[in-house]
Parts: sequence; structure tokens; C-alpha cells
Amino acid sequence: MSLAKQSRGIEASRELQLELVGYIVGESRPYRAEIVAFRPLMMGEYLYMEYYGYRVLAMVSSSITGSNVINNNLVDPRDIERLVKNIRVGEKIYYYRGTIKILGSINGDGDKLYIPPIPPPPGSEVYKAPKSILSSIFSPEKDMYIRIGTLLREPDVEVRVNINRVVSRHLGILAMTGMGKSNLVALLAKRIAEIGGTIIIFDYHGEYRFLKSRYLNVIKPKLDPWRLDLEEIARLLNIPRNATRQRMVLHECLESIGNTGNVSFFDGLKRCIQTRIGKYGISAQKVLDALIAYEGYLKRFLEEGIGDVIDKIVLGYINVVDLSEIHVHQADAIISHWLERLLEGRKIGVWSNGSKGIPTPIIVVIEEAHVFIPTDEDSATKRSASSIAREGRKFGIGLVVVSQRPRGLDPTILSQLGNLAILRIVHPEDQAYVAKYCEPITQDLLDELPGLNIGEAILLGEWVSIPTITKIDLVEEKVSGFDIDAVSIWRKSF
Repeated sequence: MSLAKQSRGIEASRELQLELVGYIVGESRPYRAEIVAFRPLMMGEYLYMEYYGYRVLAMVSSSITGSNVINNNLVDPRDIERLVKNIRVGEKIYYYRGTIKILGSINGDGDKLYIPPIPPPPGSEVYKAPKSILSSIFSPEKDMYIRIGTLLREPDVEVRVNINRVVSRHLGILAMTGMGKSNLVALLAKRIAEIGGTIIIFDYHGEYRFLKSRYLNVIKPKLDPWRLDLEEIARLLNIPRNATRQRMVLHECLESIGNTGNVSFFDGLKRCIQTRIGKYGISAQKVLDALIAYEGYLKRFLEEGIGDVIDKIVLGYINVVDLSEIHVHQADAIISHWLERLLEGRKIGVWSNGSKGIPTPIIVVIEEAHVFIPTDEDSATKRSASSIAREGRKFGIGLVVVSQRPRGLDPTILSQLGNLAILRIVHPEDQAYVAKYCEPITQDLLDELPGLNIGEAILLGEWVSIPTITKIDLVEEKVSGFDIDAVSIWRKSF
């Protein structure tokens, strides 16, 4: 580093109002050090140091309060009682130690950090990180950043995320139920729509259809049966992938009836299948029985002539595909069809320079993702989501995976999520699974997960400059998805 640059850094630091917290002690490394402090250290608290010309941001990763007077050698509580009563007011009997994680050296860009090559020497002064520095890192004034909350330990500092990185690197929102996942989804949807972005939410529980927003577009899950392929029709009829002869019957009849307009889809399919009973026997009969059994139900969301699903999208809006009245297998087929058409629409949009297909980038949200992209079984959605996870960045389609059961998610897709928002997770298997397949997370961050409260999240990946513990903004416009007040309902009923 040049002397001129060092001098500018020192001059800048002198203008800061620095509060001394403590000193570096013992052996340190470029990415970790020990500190002895004047006061208790808060987990997740941001600290600031200057050494060898570097201006460095760090975060408290462990905190200890101890006493040389009241120590482990005392075995009788009466001895402790006498000590406490005889200690003079203001007498120091505690010490405060901790481990800090060095997040990086602050350069001229402010929001970009890099680990310094030299560790802090023992005796280095450690300060509370000034809000001006924190704001430059966590609140960049750039168009691609949107606000989603505040720093947990510094509520006056906004946290903004790079939404471009969500489109190009995808996002996982993981937590126990009731910890604020859907609130974060609603917040992201609101912020994206406010800047003219397009988001599509596959809403399995009907949580977002009542979102109070002038940008809301609720879409009924209706598909044109003539636009579905063999795999999609088989999925809707619950025909297993290994039922080869049943699928042969279905394939022949779909090819045979065609979309001529002379016969309805269901009538034409039933007549054709009946003619195949002599050739395929019980296999054809099973397909016919399934079609008759499901026909009434399928007609609720299969409608001839309804057109392409991507024509239902309103650009610049929160598009909610309401799946709340659909069974899981049918919902799987519907989501898969949408994903295939969205990816194809974006490809055409890119290749045609926006004159055809979907002209602008989009973000797709899959709620209850462990149901639709499971680790232990095949699904239509998993295959389609895998394509988006691989190809989406090239065509401007971002995938957001939301789950309360991370260990149930397909590991291939999970490992391709370049950004994470992890709210409270207590189950050890979920923690271990996230650590195994999510590259950005480390053990010290995993240790933080059980201690998070509702609405608090650890943000990781390329959409933030450094790992960030955030208090997520509450979306007042979201009127469903919260815990039910059963007692109030009971009282009003009688």
C-alpha cells in the first residue's frame, strides 16, 4: 500500500468519532483475533481497527464474561454471597473477552471488502464500528440495492441487498415455521415491484393473494390442456413414471386427437383410450379410469382455449399463482409447466432483444420448496427448477427457494443458490444439511441460528458485501400467514 493511500486512510479515521472497546491479545490471524474488552461484547456486534495502514471491519463471533474473584474454585454459594456483599461499588471484578472475525479491509468503494494479508498485532486498539462506515458497507446508494431491514445490533443502519445478484445467482430463504420467511418474501416482492421489477410467487398456502398492494396480480392456476405435454398430463393423472404401458397409451392418444377444435380435450382423450383397451388391456383401462376419476377435478384448472400461462403475467407486478385449492401432485405439474414456459419465454426475450417472449428479467419464488423439489424423490418441478438453477443467470430469471425443512431440499439445487437468508433453525439435521450444501455458511454463523428471534436473519452470499445479521422489516400489507389467535376466535363464536 502506498504512503499516500495510508495517509488518506489515517486522515479519514481521525474524522471518525471512535469509541474504544478493547485491545487485541495473544496470537491473531488475518481472519480471526482475540480481544480483551472494557465492557461485555455483543454477539454480532461490528468493530473497527486500524493497523499497518489497513482500515478493518470485524464482527464479534464469541463473547465471554468471567471473574478472577468469583471463579470455579468456589464451591460454596455462601462464600460467593460474602464476596458479592463485600465488593466495593465500582470495583472491577469481571473481565470481558471474545473472538472477533475479521470481515475485511475497507477500500475506497466502501461496500467492497477484502481480507488483509497481515493479522492485527497484539495491543492493537479495537473500536466500536462507526455508523458512517457501517452505512457505507450495508447501505450502498446504488440503483441495484433495495432495503430489507436494519442491522440487528445497529438499528439506525439500513441493510440493503443487491437484487441483481438474486436474478443472477438465485436465493434460498430457510427457517423454521413461523420465523418470518413469508414476511421476507412479501418484502422482497414489494421492493421489487416498486422499482418496476417482475416477480412470480407460486403460493401453495394462499398467503400472498391478499397482499395489500396496487401491484398485485393474482392468477388462477388454469392451464390449457392442449398446451401440456405427455409428462405433464401423466403427472396430473397420477400415472407413475415407471408405468410404461400406461404412458404409451396416453402418448398415442395425445398424438392422435390433436388440437383440431372438432372435439373437446377430455371427450377426445376418453374415446381414444377406449379404442386402445383391446391393444393394451388393463393398462389402457387404468388410464381411462384415472381420467374419469379426475376429470371433474381437473376441469377446475384445465380450460381449453385459455392460452399461454406467460400471457397472464403483468410486468412490473407481484404475480401470485394461487395454488391453495390444488392437490400437491397437480400443483407440481402446474409449477413445472410454468417454470418451463418462463424459461422459454425469457430465452425468446433475450434472443429477440425484447420484441417477443418475456422482455424483461423476472424472479420466481417457490414456496414450500421441500415439497416440490425434494431430495428423496423425483418431481416435475425439480427437473424444471434444476434447468433454471443452471441456465437462469444467462437469461435473467432468478430462482428463490423457500423452505421450513432444508434437509428435505434437493442438494443439487440447494448448492446452486448463491445467496441465502437464514432465519432461526434449531434442528441439528437442518443445520448440518445447510452447512454441507450451502457454500457461504460457516460454523460460527451456524452457532448463531438457534439464538435468532422472529424476523431476524443471517444474510450470506453475493447479494451482501459480508455476512450480515439483520432485523427484517415487517410488511404491514401482508394480512395472512401469521399465527391464528384461536382464543379470540373461540370467544367471538359463543
